[in-house]
Amino acid sequence: MTAHDFSQFSWDEQEDVKAVLANRGLELRDFQITDDVDIPAGNKTGATRRISVTRIANGKKAIYDTDHFAPWLTDFAEALEAGDFDD
Repeated sequence: MTAHDFSQFSWDEQEDVKAVLANRGLELRDFQITDDVDIPAGNKTGATRRISVTRIANGKKAIYDTDHFAPWLTDFAEALEAGDFDD
């Protein structure tokens, strides 16, 4: 399994995350976002990717199971809207 810090995400994904946060009046520095990519030996279906998002101020965390084409960002935006990361 390979872990990546948010700074290693693609530039367009980074911009999309920043836009979602800005839409809610939040900033990237309020969150720790990482992913883990698992490519099992002999796996013919490809890699699996898991995004971990933690609100630094209160420690609230969510994990989004996804692949590179799944809409994890939509799920994250909905969680923000629902107040899942609020105090």
